[in-house]
Amino acid sequence: MTDSAIPSPPAHSELAPLLDRVLTFTSIRSYGAGEPVLTPGTTTNAFYYLVSGSVEVGYTDPHDTRITVALIGAGEFFGEIGYFDGQSRVRDIRTAATAGIAVFDEKVMARLRADQPELYMDFLLLLTGNICTKFRRIAGEREPIAGYAQSLSTRHTGRYSESRPLPAPLVRSSQWHEVSSRMEGFKSALFDLSHRLQKVEAEGGSDPEAEARCHTVLGELNGSLSEFGRLMAGSGYEEVAWGYVFKEIFPYFMRSRFAERAYFKPKGYAGDFLMMEHIYAGVPKGEGRFGEIVDQFCLTRPGSRAIRGRRVLLKDQLLRLSGARAARGQTTRIMNLACGPNRELFDFLAECGYSERIEALCVDIDSDALRHTNQHVNIFPHRAAIRLMSENVIKWAIGRVRHHIEPQDIIYSSGLCDYLDTRLFRALITRCHEHLKPGGTLLLGNFTQYPDSLFLDKLLRWELLYRTEADLRELFAPTPFGDRVQIIAEPERVNLFAVATRD
Repeated sequence: MTDSAIPSPPAHSELAPLLDRVLTFTSIRSYGAGEPVLTPGTTTNAFYYLVSGSVEVGYTDPHDTRITVALIGAGEFFGEIGYFDGQSRVRDIRTAATAGIAVFDEKVMARLRADQPELYMDFLLLLTGNICTKFRRIAGEREPIAGYAQSLSTRHTGRYSESRPLPAPLVRSSQWHEVSSRMEGFKSALFDLSHRLQKVEAEGGSDPEAEARCHTVLGELNGSLSEFGRLMAGSGYEEVAWGYVFKEIFPYFMRSRFAERAYFKPKGYAGDFLMMEHIYAGVPKGEGRFGEIVDQFCLTRPGSRAIRGRRVLLKDQLLRLSGARAARGQTTRIMNLACGPNRELFDFLAECGYSERIEALCVDIDSDALRHTNQHVNIFPHRAAIRLMSENVIKWAIGRVRHHIEPQDIIYSSGLCDYLDTRLFRALITRCHEHLKPGGTLLLGNFTQYPDSLFLDKLLRWELLYRTEADLRELFAPTPFGDRVQIIAEPERVNLFAVATRD
């Protein structure tokens, strides 16, 4: 860090004249990339204005995971709150790139007040407005994960409510007789098999025949759901019927780790990072042998296979898109939105052979997911620059929060868009376009309708907004990408990806 003469500051919109005058009272300190500016637990009698470059605001948690909470670019103040309240700093701030920072300490402010009292008051009003804006944002981020879950477009349903008497017209219908009689058969079979396996397990044995029969019954139940939907369509009692089906199988399916997490959604949404890790591992877990069999059934369905397949697809796409740049000696910047455990990114880093030319920004609202990435995924030697950032991607997409993010070569998201309605999806596309370099590539994933959709939607309440290839093209059409979109898919052709390149 060095002190230097004040250069001509950049334009500061309508505040330029005021800032230009204020900056004459201080000097600019030059920082190299990665230098600390403020550290937690320290008090300082100064606040700062970023004249050039960028800084990163973050913290290191008790598990030694550094999490970024903000990226600040030129033209922004920071440290004002600590200056005025005199409290110790709770975040650390370091430069993300070479930076020029104006320091406003008590001596500077005293001289400004003495020499230019009117300018001093105008400056205080500016700072007060900045602080109020920051506090409004903080006030709106209580329980951030719950708020994030509520902002998802599929969040209007949730779990089934308490049991209620069935409507008489429904009970008297032939459709209901068909559904209920078949469900009684499935429930009876599951009860017998559960009891049989529990008894054998208690005796220390196994029953391959019963296990095979479990898989058969579960498959038949799953195959019947589309027929149930057809029978009840237009009756006005569809949700009542699905609630009944759920109630009948609830004691059996909730023995599965997959089904239990999907339904109860401890993070507020089904597809959290622990669910992804469970699917990636593919190791059945549940209550007793019966629970493991139900879990195995869930883990081997097309949706789970598609999630494992997209991990490979994305790894291959990252290799394809970055390889030519690496061959030319260029760095590739990658941004992963709603990143979860980041498995595909680290699969790519393990294979690419040029990790020193990779800079990755991994963004997720869930700091537990970022911590998990650092402790359980980022555990092998590589030379990539990895930044883990906690932020609500939906707020970022609609412009509620802004960060100084360097233009990216690749932006991708694998499991977010299935939860976004048309408005939010297009807002995300547009925001990503703004942050891509010319020639940069956007990859956004979305499940399409497939045979197991009813099982997830109606029984486990893992509801998604399914889209076809045509739907994805239509979503992109009015955005800056227009019709320059390619659709690819993993081998199951359940998880589609729209691939678009910025001109």
